[in-house]
Amino acid sequence: MSEHYEVLARKYRPHNFKELVGQTHTVRTLVNALDNNNLHHGFLFTGTRGVGKTTIARIFAKSVNCENGVSSKPCGKCETCIEIDKGQSVDLIELDAASHTGVDNMREILENAQYTPTKNLYKIYLIDEVHMLSKSSFNALLKTLEEPPKHIKFLLATTDPKKLPITILSRCLQFNLNKLSHDEIFNHLKFIMGAENFKFEDEALSKIADFGNGSMRDALSLLDQSISYGNGTVKEDDLKAMLGLVSHNEIVQLASLVINRDAQEILLFIKELAHKGENLTNTLNDLTSLFHKIATTQIVDDAKQVSSEINELASIISAQDLQLYYQIAINGQKDMRHSPSEQIGLEMTLLRMIAFHPDTEAEKKTLKSAQSTKAVNKDHPKEKTQGRLLTKDKSPIKVWEESIQTIENHLNVKSQADWEKIINELGFAGAAKMLVKNTVFNSHENQCLSLTLSDGFVNLLTQNTQSSIEKTLNVAYPGITLVINLGSTNGDSLSQKESVKSEEKRKQTESQFLNDDGLKELQEVFNSQVDIKSIKSIKESDNV
Repeated sequence: MSEHYEVLARKYRPHNFKELVGQTHTVRTLVNALDNNNLHHGFLFTGTRGVGKTTIARIFAKSVNCENGVSSKPCGKCETCIEIDKGQSVDLIELDAASHTGVDNMREILENAQYTPTKNLYKIYLIDEVHMLSKSSFNALLKTLEEPPKHIKFLLATTDPKKLPITILSRCLQFNLNKLSHDEIFNHLKFIMGAENFKFEDEALSKIADFGNGSMRDALSLLDQSISYGNGTVKEDDLKAMLGLVSHNEIVQLASLVINRDAQEILLFIKELAHKGENLTNTLNDLTSLFHKIATTQIVDDAKQVSSEINELASIISAQDLQLYYQIAINGQKDMRHSPSEQIGLEMTLLRMIAFHPDTEAEKKTLKSAQSTKAVNKDHPKEKTQGRLLTKDKSPIKVWEESIQTIENHLNVKSQADWEKIINELGFAGAAKMLVKNTVFNSHENQCLSLTLSDGFVNLLTQNTQSSIEKTLNVAYPGITLVINLGSTNGDSLSQKESVKSEEKRKQTESQFLNDDGLKELQEVFNSQVDIKSIKSIKESDNV
């Protein structure tokens, strides 16, 4: 390789919009604006790393300052274009906000902004990672960004637009750059390998594109590393050895074991992978990708586009099982970092696929049911009558009558305390719960329960609410009728008691807190007072 090797990410950085990979929506907008000379003064480019934010900003700078005039097709040959490509243009001021966060840096820039460009049509400020600026810096930038001199253009780039003040966002045209697709990265890598006359395998480049995860710069950095590892060639075996990846055949074999639900063989296989020093996290990722390929194969059914192994797996697994395995694999990837080791994490994920398989669950239930029936029949002989298991000498009607009698005997309300106990035991909800908690017990005679409702809650007493209460009571105590009268509860209702108790507890908490010696010392040191309303118990804070 050359003595002065230039990394691929810099060597093949696009110099015009035609060379740019992806981002068609942003390119179209900028090209139309440049060709019509309809240019805004502020542009904000957002997106993850390696998607072209700074590259697009530099191409835009060349387009507006090219010596051949403003155009979406800068010549790339004039002195200005060459200076911008080399990063030597005096009228393109690039600022890394991460290392220039202070307001003094921003004031210096804004003071120089009033002066006209040294040699070009526009003076361009390119501020990268703009979200790193301090609040004071943003405030200093606002006025100039809103009404800049005619010779100024601001190009802002950030990976985290949520941290930008809304006042900054409203003063710029915002372009959200998407992650690059697998095919876009793969085709660009293929172009570069051809231009460099390096030997490569498509499978290896496809793997690198996957690891790029939408970032061209990440993919090119990994390609650089692969070229060095393979001494000028990029092969799948070399890439797997370099990154600790498991071979495709081993992933297919592992998938076959999972589909066959062979737990013992799965554990032995994982143990062998761990012994060889394979990256088990990547193993689970590859297995998840394989499940995806099998699923798409079942739907698309294009045998020519996939290998015979995948076609075979697609024919022996159901779509439902495949979705179950994929979901468990995805959750397993999240759990890997919390596992004691990679091996344990992978083993538990695959065993979970087997344990939650519908057939496995059915087998367990059948076995458990058989064992339970056997044990019951052995210890308690019973007779089967009309589909019901009954104790000898007891008919279904007799059992039903006894159960009803038992339930009726449970209703024994003689005081407010008994009524409050019933309120807490039964599942009242919503308006019904609020209403019963504001009632007091009057009487209970001949299956008729009489209550008094506080006048302040008359709005809760509707036909639907009373029917709901009566229905809930009848589930536990059949035959009960309910009568609710309006009147004074004299502070005896459950709700009023709870309020009094809560207030006493609040005052006790406040007293304990305010009498704390440490707090008193802090108040003296800082000459301050405690906000009484902010004092809450731990449970109240958790509920908030």
